[in-house]
Amino acid sequence: MRVLTVGETMALLDPLEDGATYRLRIGGAESNVAIALKRLGVDVTWISRLGEDPFGDLVAETLEAEGVDVRVRRDRTRPTGVYFKSRVSGETRMHYYRGGSAASRLSTEDVPHDALDGIDLVHLTGITTALGHSARELVHDLAEQARARGITVLLDPNYRAALWSSPADAAAALPQADWFLCGLGEGNLLFGTSSPEELAAAIGSNAAIRVGERGALVTDGGRLVEVPPRRLEDVVDEVGAGDGFAAGFAYGLLNGWDGVRAAGAGNLVAAGALKGGGDWETYPRLAEIDEWL
Repeated sequence: MRVLTVGETMALLDPLEDGATYRLRIGGAESNVAIALKRLGVDVTWISRLGEDPFGDLVAETLEAEGVDVRVRRDRTRPTGVYFKSRVSGETRMHYYRGGSAASRLSTEDVPHDALDGIDLVHLTGITTALGHSARELVHDLAEQARARGITVLLDPNYRAALWSSPADAAAALPQADWFLCGLGEGNLLFGTSSPEELAAAIGSNAAIRVGERGALVTDGGRLVEVPPRRLEDVVDEVGAGDGFAAGFAYGLLNGWDGVRAAGAGNLVAAGALKGGGDWETYPRLAEIDEWL
């Protein structure tokens, strides 16, 4: 089993309990998924651009240490992006400093056609479509190439209001995919819907809709099936849970499972993300959840 994903990963300054001291980590939707899948025994290639700076070194070295196949271009003229987290009233907020980053120059040149050789699933997010015209072109080109070759395409819109003029613009920039994963509130914003049923119809393809502690709703034979989590966790930091769900869901598809069973795997990995700070550090390894899978 082999997965390809493309997108921006940044240096992350994560607050400790005093709120004034920060721990240096890394985070990015696509690399979060890459790490989670690798911990489940799946080989993953992550493609991006990084600045030729210490933060870029940190990103590459951290992902390589997790066993991810890292393929990046290093840019001397553009920096690696940075973001901060803060906790306000029990909710994590993120503050990005990514304008003009190396990854904002991602283009079709960064993913040669042979990068898809031997790939079983491509994971993409709407964050990359927001980085700029060339990055958006890359996402669409990669999705089209993959689907033409019979490779499953998994898409998570990962809507970030700060990156778009409107939710409708963000939705219009998304490519076609075999499976569409999103949160219920996020999806309703993107498509102007007000219920899970309306959202599933608007998506118009296979969909897995995250519904918080209820787990997920998955399209199955024209109906929505609720897939509850096996257990609930005390939430330390909710960031990374959606990416964990995507990784678990991808793991299920790679094993030939239907969407309902794949969503169960997604719930398990997402639960692991909730248990600690950072974006990916508490994702489970296969041995920890194999019995439940």
